[in-house]
Amino acid sequence: MKSLLLSVSITASLLLSPLVSAKDITPIQKKQLTEISGLLRDNPELINPLHSNLKQYLDGQKSLETILKTNHDYLYNNPQQPYFGAENPKLTIINFTDYNCPYCKRLESGLVGVIKKYPEIRVVNVLLPFQQRMIPGLKTNTAWYALNVWENDHSKFAEVHRLMMAKPSRHDSSSIMKIAELTKTQKDLTPNQKKMALVEKNEQIFSQLGLRGTPSLIIGNEIIPGFIPQEDLEKMIAKQL
Repeated sequence: MKSLLLSVSITASLLLSPLVSAKDITPIQKKQLTEISGLLRDNPELINPLHSNLKQYLDGQKSLETILKTNHDYLYNNPQQPYFGAENPKLTIINFTDYNCPYCKRLESGLVGVIKKYPEIRVVNVLLPFQQRMIPGLKTNTAWYALNVWENDHSKFAEVHRLMMAKPSRHDSSSIMKIAELTKTQKDLTPNQKKMALVEKNEQIFSQLGLRGTPSLIIGNEIIPGFIPQEDLEKMIAKQL
């Protein structure tokens, strides 16, 4: 009975989410709603706990909407956050990412691919140093360094970003120093309070959204935790556009 309740609760929650309007309900979903109604009529003991679960779920959705609304400009219109793609985008993707996260590196190629296919979109990289708080032997981390480059050596950022994402394993002082030397951004290895505060704010929003790991994306009104293949990414982008 517990598994039945969980299945009904999840299905109904997804279908009745405030992010899903009546016009979005497909014929398959209409059939599922009819089946749910029948299950509840045949098992009335499920009604009270299902109602409680639905209310809790919808309250959580409202909370997420509030967090996103409060932090909208910080995420979408903040010149301090690195981005690539369109200057006047029709769609902006928020990408919570970490230069030491292997799945973030896998996602990177997909994001580059969709930008080529959909030049009207923008990807904002919200940088997080979860995998490595401090680079051994240096007084910085990858997020602080990249944010310094974005602000101080903007024309060099794309190459620094590419090189940091290209390394399959975790960065160390040797790899970061080599990237800095190749791009002549050694001065950006010195951290500052402004970048530290920016990364701290990034982490706070990430936590408030209930996210647990990188990569995590926000596409339109959908939050997608974890890696997503380029094919699925393109489908979601096409739907939003």
